[in-house]
Amino acid sequence: MRYATVILVACLLLATGVQAGAALWTHSMPSGITDLSLSRDGSYVLAGGERVCLLAGNGTPLWQQWVGAHAACSADAGRIVIANGQLLTLVDRDGALVWRQDLPGACTRLGVSADGKCIVVADRFGKVYFYNGDGKLRATADTRGKPGDGAAAFSEIRSVAVSEKGEYAAVASSRGVFYFTGAGRKVWAHEGSVAGGTAVAVSGNGNEVAVGSDASVRLLDRAGKVLWTHRCSRPVTSLAISGNGSRVLFGLQDNTLTALDREGEEVWTFAAGGWIRDIAFSADGSRLLAGGTDRQAYLLDGAGGLLGSWNLLDWVNHVAISADGTAGVAATSREVVGFAAPAGTSTATAAPTVASTPAATTVPTGTPTAVPTGTSTSAATLTASPPSGESGLPLLLAGLLVCGVVAGAGYLYRRAAPAAAGEVPPEINEEFIPPVEEASEEPLPTVEDAPPTPWGVSLAEGRVREAARILSREMTGLIRDRTGARVLRTADALAACPDQREDLARFFAEADRLAYGPGNPAREEFEALEAAYLRLAEAIGRVS
Repeated sequence: MRYATVILVACLLLATGVQAGAALWTHSMPSGITDLSLSRDGSYVLAGGERVCLLAGNGTPLWQQWVGAHAACSADAGRIVIANGQLLTLVDRDGALVWRQDLPGACTRLGVSADGKCIVVADRFGKVYFYNGDGKLRATADTRGKPGDGAAAFSEIRSVAVSEKGEYAAVASSRGVFYFTGAGRKVWAHEGSVAGGTAVAVSGNGNEVAVGSDASVRLLDRAGKVLWTHRCSRPVTSLAISGNGSRVLFGLQDNTLTALDREGEEVWTFAAGGWIRDIAFSADGSRLLAGGTDRQAYLLDGAGGLLGSWNLLDWVNHVAISADGTAGVAATSREVVGFAAPAGTSTATAAPTVASTPAATTVPTGTPTAVPTGTSTSAATLTASPPSGESGLPLLLAGLLVCGVVAGAGYLYRRAAPAAAGEVPPEINEEFIPPVEEASEEPLPTVEDAPPTPWGVSLAEGRVREAARILSREMTGLIRDRTGARVLRTADALAACPDQREDLARFFAEADRLAYGPGNPAREEFEALEAAYLRLAEAIGRVS
């Protein structure tokens, strides 16, 4: 009867409307995921990281090659922008190089318009660079204060957002909020640490700008006027604005997700199980996707009703949703999960307000625990109610009928089957305890970590000069091995690879500067050199 009870519960769950959504797919990445994008129609998924990866909408890998601490794509994924250190790269949907530009400073934030023709890059020193679709630098803006202001002049850029067609770009930094045209002309600025923010979002036409900070959420218009300020009891962990600017959505460290209307009035609040780390709106704002530290991805309707939720293996750091809200992706630190959103109404409608605000749960900062690499199947499930207008009663009756048949057949089989050697059949009035199954002796499959790089230890311990010297030697050895040439000097390496001669000359010059030049080189400078090494290694491999 114990088995019959389990089957009964399972059938009742199926009968009462807990149904699986479209089949999920999972793609494991060999390194940490830093960015996630989804094409407007859901046909392509872009994941940035140590290896940039483009997937088809069904999770099939299309290519995985470039290195990008930051990556974003146009609405059709036809133009893919990759920034790594002081290198900005544009590739097409096939992964082929379109153009490459050296950045004046190492990229820390990246924004791209829907057509991919307005590219905004922010560096670690408070400067913003505006590029057009051909890779031409159109303008440079500085968010820092006057040199005589001392520490108050420092500007740490924390967020960049670009309007749909690239007419406007917003920048939030520790020194304020800045609004520019897509060509880099400053429209307005609210300067000062009080005016600064940690997150910024722009509506589709750029008429509304939402700014989140540790103390508030603000909405400003295109002229820079503050339309309203919503005071927050906890710091903002995520921020989004609908395409028409009618809804501003934000997560707080009290595990809530709140929607405000254009007037700043609270529309609804959804209680999650952890901090919400990322939010994405569908084009018309009727659906939104959110993910957080409770390892959940939540699909909500425009009224805050829960349409579905997925369990992932780690913190959900990034989410993206298609324009029509029918497809979405969520990413942890090492895997991307795709799904097809259910049709129909929500399972529940969020209360318009939260009765009490719990104290923020202490969540460790920094990178979440990494998920082991390798291909795996996700245990995530989607919960959704039946479409509106359909009754759950026929499903309930069918479930009970199936349950009865299965339970009865199982019981008769247990009574009629002959006892195995040493097995005592259970009596009617005695509880039967099934034998304990022995553990399988088959070894568990091992997951191989990516091999460490020869310069990895030096870099991890802060010895950037030493790492640069090792990287230079590795390049020399790679050229020797792949071409068979006798390489003793830089000139020999350039002669062995005539097609890469110019890029190699720049590589060795930069390696010498980092290894032996004046001053202490920054880690970001080495990462740009490392990216150049990987590109050249790939190119030399194709030639050989």
